[in-house]
Amino acid sequence: KGINQRELEDGLRNYLSVSHLSLFSSGTTALMVAIRALGISGDVITTPFTFPATPHALFWNNLSVVFADIDPVTMNLSPEAIEAAIGPDTAAILAVHVFGTPCDWQAIRDIAARHGLRIIYDAAHAFGMTDQNVPVGTLGDVSMFSFHATKTFHTAEGGALSTEDPELKAR
Repeated sequence: KGINQRELEDGLRNYLSVSHLSLFSSGTTALMVAIRALGISGDVITTPFTFPATPHALFWNNLSVVFADIDPVTMNLSPEAIEAAIGPDTAAILAVHVFGTPCDWQAIRDIAARHGLRIIYDAAHAFGMTDQNVPVGTLGDVSMFSFHATKTFHTAEGGALSTEDPELKAR
């Protein structure tokens, strides 16, 4: 007997230690829905060091992509580069946890708080990861996980969104 969608969502929510989780047909679709659910308009700062689906999800939501440089050690989006890229139309930061290494989420959180920005994490390669005992799926407004066949945890294809915000989950 296989498991159904509800059982998979519950199991993943528990494993990832997140409050809310929704399954999708792909990580890309999940990312597109997350952006739409947040109601973002304007510019979004992201990294050029990612799979094309990350910036494409922004384009598909009619947002302007602003690329910022990466940290040469972690390969993640540089907080200093994020700060330098913020302009009058910046609405959000879309950061990627590269190779399972969590972003400098505390610096990103502080930057977003100072500038009133939303935070989306592409956690496609960070399934089950934590930083300082904090699960990556609880960071920012929403995190996307991919279950593509090339990922650590896979269902051949699929994805999920996690959030700590019940209203965002409902949207």
